Order: sequence, then C-alpha cells, then structure tokens
Amino acid sequence: MKTRVVGRGLLTPPAARTGNAAGSATPPYKTPAVANAVALLVLAAVTRAAEPAPSRPPTPPREHPRLYLRAEHVRALPARLNDPVLAPAIRRLEASAARSAQHRVEWQALQYLVAPDATRGRAIVADTLELLKKSELPPRQDGCRVTGRMMVTGAIVYDWLYPLLTAEQKKAWIAELVRLAKTQECGYPPTGQGSVTGHSSEAMIMRDMISAGIAVYDEFPEMYDLAAGRFFREHLPARNWFYPGHAYHQGDSYGPHRYSWDTFPLFIFDRLGAGNVYSPEQRFVPYLWVYTTRPDGQRLRAGDTFKQSSPWGQPWNEFVGTLFTASYYGDGVLLSQYLQQGGTSDDDTIFEVLWRNTQLAPKPVATLPLTRYFGAPFGWMVARTGWGEDAVIAELKINEYNFNNHQHLDAGAFQIYYRGSLAIDSGLYQGGSAGAYGSEHTKNYSWRTIAHNSLLVYDPAEKFREEYGNDGGQRFPNRRSEARTLADLLAPEKGYHTGKVLAHGFGPDAQAPSYTLLQGDLTDAYSKKVRAVTRSFVFLNLRNAQVPAALVVFDRVVSANPAFRKFWLLHTLEEPRVQGATASVDRTEHDSRGRLNVDVLLPAADAAEFSKIGGPGKEYWVFGKNYTNDVAPERMARSSIESGAWRLELTPKRPAEEDLFFTVMQTTNRNSPARWPVTRLEANDRVGCLIDGADAQWLVSLRKDNQRSGERVPLRAAGAKSCRVLVADLVAGKWQARHEVTGATRDFEVTAEAGAGWFEGPGGTWTVAKL
Repeated sequence: MKTRVVGRGLLTPPAARTGNAAGSATPPYKTPAVANAVALLVLAAVTRAAEPAPSRPPTPPREHPRLYLRAEHVRALPARLNDPVLAPAIRRLEASAARSAQHRVEWQALQYLVAPDATRGRAIVADTLELLKKSELPPRQDGCRVTGRMMVTGAIVYDWLYPLLTAEQKKAWIAELVRLAKTQECGYPPTGQGSVTGHSSEAMIMRDMISAGIAVYDEFPEMYDLAAGRFFREHLPARNWFYPGHAYHQGDSYGPHRYSWDTFPLFIFDRLGAGNVYSPEQRFVPYLWVYTTRPDGQRLRAGDTFKQSSPWGQPWNEFVGTLFTASYYGDGVLLSQYLQQGGTSDDDTIFEVLWRNTQLAPKPVATLPLTRYFGAPFGWMVARTGWGEDAVIAELKINEYNFNNHQHLDAGAFQIYYRGSLAIDSGLYQGGSAGAYGSEHTKNYSWRTIAHNSLLVYDPAEKFREEYGNDGGQRFPNRRSEARTLADLLAPEKGYHTGKVLAHGFGPDAQAPSYTLLQGDLTDAYSKKVRAVTRSFVFLNLRNAQVPAALVVFDRVVSANPAFRKFWLLHTLEEPRVQGATASVDRTEHDSRGRLNVDVLLPAADAAEFSKIGGPGKEYWVFGKNYTNDVAPERMARSSIESGAWRLELTPKRPAEEDLFFTVMQTTNRNSPARWPVTRLEANDRVGCLIDGADAQWLVSLRKDNQRSGERVPLRAAGAKSCRVLVADLVAGKWQARHEVTGATRDFEVTAEAGAGWFEGPGGTWTVAKL
C-alpha cells in the first residue's frame, strides 16, 4: 500500500524523501494471449491509478483568501517579501508590474494582503474589472492562453480583495470570467479535447478555470464544479497512472512545459486543505530532464522540440514545474537543477513568490547515480559516465505506450552524446509552413520512425493515414488520435500499447555502474508486417579517458514476408565515413570534439549493405523523396537547432524472414582518437561481442531469441588481460562462473528484472552455470 503524502507548502516544508537508484488502422494485437496480457495490464493500471486519487474535488472553504494561499500564509507574507531568497523574484515582479497593467494589479493585490487599504483596494478592483472587460481572444494560434491567464488575474483580485467587491461587481466579474472561459479551446462547459495530452492538458482547466472557479465558488459554484470535476475525473487518474514511470511523454520541450501545468493543482488543492491529490511519485518526474541535460545545458532531443529556437550556449529552461516540485517535496537536487537551468516567466513570477520553499538548500546533481530507469508506461533508461563536460550520455527507449501528440514513433530509439551530439534524433519542429506541426516534414519525417535511430521494415504496400507517406516504420496508435482519458489510453483496441520491457538493470555498483542493460519487445509498435521485433541495449562505462564508453545494440527482426526489407538506422549531424563494416562520425561545430566509431558485427560483411544517406537535397530522405524544412541557414547557425543531415543505413542483402543486427559503438575524442578492437562471439543460441580495451576486455553475451534460459553458457576471452563479463537472458537465481584452467569461481545473483549476471576475472575460458 502506498502512503499518501500530504504536502505542507512553504511554511513547513516536507522532509526530503529518497527515490530509487535509479498508420495501420488495424491494431497489431495478433493473438488471444497478447490480448489477454494487455487486458491484465489494463486492469492492473486502473487499480494502481485509482489508489492515490480522491474521488471528488474538495469543497472550497467558506473564507477568503483561499486561492493560492490562506490566512496563515498571509500572516507570513511580510517576511516572505523581505526574504533574500525571493529578492530576485520580487524585482522581476516589480519590473513586470511596471510594464504590464495585468501584472500591476496582481502585484498591488499581493501588497494589499500585507497592508490592507480600502481606498487603494477599491481602485485595484475597478482596474481589474476593466481589464477583464477589455480582454479579447488574440487572432493567433494558442491565443486562448492570453485570455486564460487573464482569468487568473481576475481570480486573484476577486478572492484576495473579496470584502471590497459589491454585489454588482461580483455579478459583472462572473459574467466576464464565463465569457473568457468560452474563448478556451476546451470550451465552456470545459468538455472539449483530451485530458491526457493536448492543450486541454495545459493551463486552461488545470490552472485558469479551476482558479476562477475557486474564487467565485460562493456566488457561482458551476465553474469550479465543472473544471475541478473534470480534473479529478480525467486529468488526475491519467497522471497518477504514468507518474510511477518517473517521466513525461511529450518530449524535451512540451514535456517540462506541460508538466509545469500539472504542478498548479498540486499547490491549489493543497492550499484548499486537501493535501497532495497526486501520487507522491510525481516528485520524480523532473528527474527525466536532469538525466537528459547535456553539459552544454541543452537536453537530448525528444519529440517536438521548440526549445531549439533558444540561442546556442543558453541553457534550456525547465519552466516552473521543477521549482514547484522541489519546493513541495523538499527536493534539493531538483532545486539545484532549476537554479542551473532557470525557467520562471513574468506570468509565473507571482507563483514563485507565493510557493517557493525558501528554506530548501540545493543539493548537487552530481550526487545522483549515473544510470536511471524510467519504468512503465515508458521503459526508458538514461546512462551517463559523469556529470561534467566529459560525460557520455546514452538514452535508450522501448516505449511501452505511445501517447501521440508531441511524442514521436521512436520505439527502440537511442541517442549518444559525447563532446557533441553523435547519434541523434533527426528532423525539425521549426520553420514556417514546412516545419510547423502537421506540416509535410513532420508528418512524413520528423514524427516518423525513419527520423530516429531505430528499425524499419519496409512493406511497399503498407498504407498509413491518407495524408501520410510510407517510411517503413512504426504504426500510428489509434490513427494518431489522442486519448481523451486514461480508459481510452488503456483500451487494447485503440493500440496505444506499443512495447514491453523484457529486462532492465545496471551495476554492479549502483552509484557508478559499469553496465546498463535494457531489453524490450517492440513488436506492437509495428503493423502486421512484422511477427517479432526485439532490441537489446548494453551501455558500458569503460572508465577510460580515450574510449570512455560503448553502446552495444542487438536486434532480432522477423517480418511477415521475407521480401520486406529491414533497415537499421543511425542519424548524425555531420557526414559519416564508411569503410567496409565500420563507420565513424565527428562533431566539429561549437568546439565539439566527439567521435563515434561504429562496428557492424551482424549481418556479416558479405551479407550486408552499410551505407550513408544525406547531404544537400537528401537531409530528410524517405524512399525517393526529401521532406525538406525551410528554416533559414542564418537562424540555424545562431540557434540550438540540430536537425541532422545524414544517416547510416544497414540492411541485409538477401531476403529473409528473420534477420539479426549486432552493432557496437564506441565514443572517443577526435583530437586524440582511439578505437578498440571488437570481435563477434557466436555459439549455438548465443551471440555476443568482445571489446579488447587498453587495460581489460569487455565481454557481452545475449541469446539470439531473447528468451531467458537456465542452460550453461560457455565464454572465451583470449589473452592475459582481465575480463569484465555481462551475460544476459538468464533465468533468475544464483549462478556461478568457473574458469576452465584455474578453477576460479565467481558467484552472482540474477534478478527477475534484469535477467543478467556480471562478473570479473582473468582472461580465458569460463563456463557459467546455474546453481
């Protein structure tokens, strides 16, 4: 049973708690067994989601103020407004008040709470009502964000200066709030769009209408009942279901943006006296952005990236969600991350003044373990070699669910960063009509599997949605329609379920792991053109200055028709060099010095085509057509844009139902390059690799069929160097490795989650057996 955590806001910050170490219209559910398994997952997920969530909204107390703060918080305001921690925010609030009539009345309302003055207060009321009456929906995309934020201003003044409002003013006020609510995309009553993704999962319900509803509840309970009712009925169960995965599904830009809106109800309902309405697992969601933040302050690319418009060298902010989460849960690491990245806008500053935990001290991010697993419904891992400028970062994805909207069709994708972006997400969510949401570029390239370091199975007859081309990649869940509710998301017939994690683990040191393992079944991400698709990742922290890390990727792809061509992809920013079964790519811009060396072990050299595609006119090439983007070159140069222009393609020469891909990628510094020899190991039902390092050998062994086994495993690492060994696809239990010559043994435990064992010893022949 989970403990329900009641947040106490700013006056008595909660003690820090510790976390873990860490197109086809036909759904591809092909057998009754799979359907039954998914049904069980749905049942378990609904049960899990229902446990922490209250069943209905709390009733606002019969007192004012009750929006964002209560009487006890008002008593603390004089001290807060003089707190040195808040001094920068106070200065920003004063500056925005000087520029904006809207922010001015909010600042004046806050000062009124500290020193009430009826004459001054009535002037604030009159000014605010005039602002409400003048507020109109701007003639631009997302214009309702402007009218929605004005609802917040109206709610603040109505609630905080409530005793000064006349009955006539209250009536006019409510009429204006309802008018502004009707400008929102969700409509009023707020029944439009979805509660899992999309604009109705942003401010319009979770901040704007709920806030206005609380303010006017005594005179007009309808708005609160409608908005808060939908939040508790739809928004909250969905979030409490995916929060235990400690991640967010909308990418590197929309993810932290939308998560920030989630944190407004956290404080709003806590200040109403309801405590924490969310699962306490919410606290760990911002750790996704901690782990994917690069040494240059940007993040690994994911989904639709609007942050790429930021100037080069400027850290990508995380909006206020990270700050509010740090403050509510007493998390110094998240505070440190927020202070490093920034993220408070003028519209948010008043909330920083109200809600920031000024007693919380930052805790260095570098105290975190180097690997973190982001569980169901995501199935992602991020592994690092450190937190400084020499850190190698690898992101590995399975995607147990795909939420659509700003999430891409990238099940099985990986990225690698070292002294620059080496293996990247390609494509661009920027530009004019060519790069905007729903453009030809996004629909046919950047959203699609072909733009990611994943796998294609090309059926020339496959049809996606009418206006979408055939990239050979993954299907659109529910024809790319967003899930309205959690029940929609979990409905098997809608096909949002796209994969399953088969194994995950890291070790042997939990703080600084030598290996990180993630294995998954990606079959459900594709249409019926495939019978099976699995991918195994092993990231090795080699602890060597010249070759700091390696990523091993093993794939098994079984197509429904042997004639369907299979492709292994790796996207790069700069032109790669290909020589036989090897390739390398450098990063040279912005003082980047990284290099990625690629060794192809399977398919064998005589059975594979290994080539590069890209360059002018082929940057976004999809089987005969370039889906270009129109961002001006000068803008590309001064921004953080990393759209990619090249890719490596690996494909078997001969048709076959089943194909195996096995690749090893090493990172090094192009100014002092090194490349360690890599050998394929293959015997019976197993395949693996041996990396001959400068001071040790690194051996990885996996089963070709990805099935767990209790059979003996023979291993050979020739030479006198010590050997570090990872054996995957083992059944859980106690295992022992025995050296053929010396008789030395190494005992290790295999967990059900990892299905893998690690040991170290001298080179030579070893036999691994279950005890």
